[in-house]
Amino acid sequence: MASELTIERVLTLVELVPRGRVVSYGDLGAIVGIGPRQVGSFLRHHSDGLPWWRITNASGDLPAPLLTQAIPHWADEGILLKRNGLGCRIADYRADLDALATAYRQRIADTLATMGTPLPTTSAPAARALASASITTLEELSEWRRADVAGLHGMGPEALGVLDSALRDAGLGWRR
Repeated sequence: MASELTIERVLTLVELVPRGRVVSYGDLGAIVGIGPRQVGSFLRHHSDGLPWWRITNASGDLPAPLLTQAIPHWADEGILLKRNGLGCRIADYRADLDALATAYRQRIADTLATMGTPLPTTSAPAARALASASITTLEELSEWRRADVAGLHGMGPEALGVLDSALRDAGLGWRR
């Protein structure tokens, strides 16, 4: 089960996709540090009031019921359908992912400060390993299996012990 913080991260990123632009579930997942299916699941349950039509699969397609609802939004934003009518031409309308990631990091910093428990101090290699996996809080760490974190390049037994203690002290644990 995803933490409230992870869901907030995805929804924040969806809000930042510019009008007239689209991104794939995988694009969003790569920025947040989760899989595309998780992004889709979060949107299925939490997209009210968000520009969900700006998020498609990697081909720019949407399932038929969503496509029918998205077409008027796309027309309003100047996004054209592909010839096959199954979605939009994502290559023509994809948002600038670097700019989106930068805007996301700036916006999410405030959210992380209020919602997340900071990670404990670890060795520099372990801190880089966590950062490269987009793990910035204990709540996010608790969404990972210990074995997966142990497999990150730079993560050693001492750092894992520090993380074990921090999770336990915060009333959290590793995903099973």
